[in-house]
Amino acid sequence: MRQIAKFIVVSLMLCMSVAAAHAADPREQVNRAIELIGKGEFSLARSYLAPALISPFINNSERSRAYYLRGFSFAAQNMPVSARKDYTRALEFNAANPAALVELGRLHAAGRGIERDESAAFSLFEQAADLGYAPGKFHMGYAYLMGAGVEKNLLRAREILAEAADAGHTFAMNSLAASYRSEHVASPEPELAKEWYEKAHEAGDATALLAIGFMYAQGEFGEEDAETAVTYFRRAAEQDVSAAHVSLGYAFLTGLGVDRDYAQAFSAYSRGADMGQPGAFIGLGHLYASGLGVEQNIETARQWYERGARLGHVEAQLRLVGIFIQDSTEEARRQAVYWARQAATSGHVKAMNDYAWMLATSKFDAMRNGTLAVDQAEKAVAEQPSAVYLDTLAAAYAEIGNFERAVDVQLQALEALAEEDASLRGELETRLQYYRRSEPWRE
Repeated sequence: MRQIAKFIVVSLMLCMSVAAAHAADPREQVNRAIELIGKGEFSLARSYLAPALISPFINNSERSRAYYLRGFSFAAQNMPVSARKDYTRALEFNAANPAALVELGRLHAAGRGIERDESAAFSLFEQAADLGYAPGKFHMGYAYLMGAGVEKNLLRAREILAEAADAGHTFAMNSLAASYRSEHVASPEPELAKEWYEKAHEAGDATALLAIGFMYAQGEFGEEDAETAVTYFRRAAEQDVSAAHVSLGYAFLTGLGVDRDYAQAFSAYSRGADMGQPGAFIGLGHLYASGLGVEQNIETARQWYERGARLGHVEAQLRLVGIFIQDSTEEARRQAVYWARQAATSGHVKAMNDYAWMLATSKFDAMRNGTLAVDQAEKAVAEQPSAVYLDTLAAAYAEIGNFERAVDVQLQALEALAEEDASLRGELETRLQYYRRSEPWRE
């Protein structure tokens, strides 16, 4: 009798579970999840998607959509491995899910949660584009523009980007604009670039105003026109483009197109910082480090630089190194090495050179590493064989005791000195004498 009673209870519970699952419409759960994703409540959105993913009352296309949404929520919270798994599951249920194709392609292109593979990314973008999906066309066109995963083809890029632009895709409009600038063509057409930026702005992308401002600042329409550039920066800032506040801050800091005004610079940078712009953190750090418009405060400057550094901004990391290197405490030296290494891992040529210089020339034994200094300096010279970077490479060779090679490289550095760097000649010749005496250089 007990076994029969137990069987009846379990059966009733199963029936109740099925009834509850049926009562909670999975489509409503998915719609609720979409609302929560729109509000940035990603974890809660996933709690609504979980029962929908296993519900027997939705079809494969709907299940694919639910997996895509959960993958998107993971990606938004920087969980690319989980995102990749869900995008893949979405495509298992519906191979023609264009949003999942594009997002999985983006992970491949960036090497997030999976080994970087631009060819695989291009294939996924192409599949989405063939389905008529505007974001797929944008990414496919952009790949042709940049030569990412496919041979660079400017005409093909413009053709596909134009299709996405016709569908209202503002990133495609901005990319079309860029395709007429000097970074992509030997004979730029700035008026056409401006025309596409203006279309992007009309379609709702205020960042296009910032791009036009940079074009005027860089003299792409002829002579440099800082005043007109600032006009566009102001317009973009009025529409709360965070980077525009940084550009305005820099204009007031340097007097570019406006009267120099440190108070205005502080205000603009502060607004950009409120919006999370790393460039604004650097601007505020500079104001405090230099005592411009505010009372000089190195600790406050350090805090601002560190905010940018933790977001991976190389310039902020290098500024932070500059502050720590002035402090002789062991902890400060450790922090200097740490942030110099972080900056160098970005592949930024100046960061690699600065890291190598520290490793080769520091007066503190614990901070030096000649072998690593040579590695980083050689990479920097391979990217840019300037006198300054050759000078660093020579110091690195001297640190490992290869003074013959140090002398040869230092002579190359002296030969590479440009007229504008003539003031460095004395320093380079002094170091050359050290190497000829088989002595390393110390800062």
